[in-house]
Amino acid sequence: MKRMLRLFLILCILTPLIQAGSEDILILTHFSSTLNKEKSLKVYFPKEAKPGEKLPVLYILHGAYGSFEDWASKTRVKDLADHYRMLLVFPDGSQFGWYVDSPLEKDMQYETYVAKEIPGLIDKLFPTVGTREARGIMGLSMGGHGALLLAAKHPETFGSASSLSGILKITNHPDKWQIAGRLGSLEENRANWEANSVWEQAERFKGADIKILFDCGVEDTKTGAIGDNRELHERMKSLEIPHLWRETPGTHSWDYWDQRLEDHLNFHQAAMLNATPGMEKGQRFYFEKIRGYIEENLQLSLKPAEKSTICLLGSSSMQGYPVEILPEYRVFNRGISGDKLGIGPRGLSRRMECSVFDMKPDYIFIKNGRNDLGDRHRTGEPSLERMIREYEKILNAIQMRLPKTKVFIITCAPLRDKYAHLAPSTLSYNMELLNLGKKLDVPVVDLHKALLGDDGFLKPEYSVDGLHITREGYEICARMMKEAIEKVSKQP
Repeated sequence: MKRMLRLFLILCILTPLIQAGSEDILILTHFSSTLNKEKSLKVYFPKEAKPGEKLPVLYILHGAYGSFEDWASKTRVKDLADHYRMLLVFPDGSQFGWYVDSPLEKDMQYETYVAKEIPGLIDKLFPTVGTREARGIMGLSMGGHGALLLAAKHPETFGSASSLSGILKITNHPDKWQIAGRLGSLEENRANWEANSVWEQAERFKGADIKILFDCGVEDTKTGAIGDNRELHERMKSLEIPHLWRETPGTHSWDYWDQRLEDHLNFHQAAMLNATPGMEKGQRFYFEKIRGYIEENLQLSLKPAEKSTICLLGSSSMQGYPVEILPEYRVFNRGISGDKLGIGPRGLSRRMECSVFDMKPDYIFIKNGRNDLGDRHRTGEPSLERMIREYEKILNAIQMRLPKTKVFIITCAPLRDKYAHLAPSTLSYNMELLNLGKKLDVPVVDLHKALLGDDGFLKPEYSVDGLHITREGYEICARMMKEAIEKVSKQP
């Protein structure tokens, strides 16, 4: 509450039109010169922001039939927002404004309003970085169309853009959602429609240096959104425009959009990372890795790997894996030092899209859980049962989304010296992983057994610091991994 009072007092000095909407979100009402009417929008200000700290901004657009209230009232956005270091702005695009400048209605100029007037207003009232690299835009359905269209038309304003279930080729929908009211009938005004349709304007992205993500549920057939998205994906490929395209289970629904929201926030935070000066060191390191994965995946969207691919998932023991010891494969090291399974705000299960699914590897090896065990030793949580449930969720997601990919569990290596107190819980955890592998028919590479000494601890010759293993230890792991691959390859 103190945070809201501080923001409220500061902003009331700037304008009498800002209200406290909740503990986390401000409501800004202003007169729009573009629309010639009073409009409202919502603004989320990160609670950890320091006085005077300049922030990047993510603009989040609503869909048809909706308003600027939707995202805050119908999704977890308020719960997720404090895990990021950016201002979130929720403009109002009218129920059927389509984020275009209507040639027929003077009060329906929503392209200019959202792409120019609102960023100018936000930069005036809030401590923002104020560059294209520090602005992202995303939206759902009509707002997904708006996000990609405005980024394509205004690359000087936005550096990243993403769409959830976007209606991305409006020329496919001549009689729906009052689009004709904004642009005239398609039959008589095709030029208007093509000038405001993402599919027809996709070439604008070529060379624009905009990070692009769009996804859609495979069951989203009644609206035609899945067809639009697939068409845009093919057009982007033909134009050789790097982009991330995700086709996932789901419908045109708030359940789907709420489920996908976190991945879009991750995408934009990573894209705007260089313009996010105040981020805590550990959080910055996490998003630096995410940004690297996204960059790699964008390149793979145009040029797939020439070798069979292996994805390594885990924490520091995977991040330190010397990938050159597996020269037969193209190895993507997606380990992040300090990472956990995903029970908290960050972790493996929360970064699967950019770490795994965008890449679609042939083989995945997971070695994770050590940091969760450290938390368990210090605080009593999480329980082993909860850790295994989270691990099972990861494995099930891979098997559902990538049925042709072979996934393997690697047990945690044994420990010694100052980490010896974690040896019993590590052994118990590894036993649960072996049981999980049997339950889900997932092969297990038992590295713990291979490196364990007669004294019950990590053999000294394989220890760097009692926790991490030497190159010789990694070479043993590599041999076991190759043997595991050969074994599953021989199966019918």
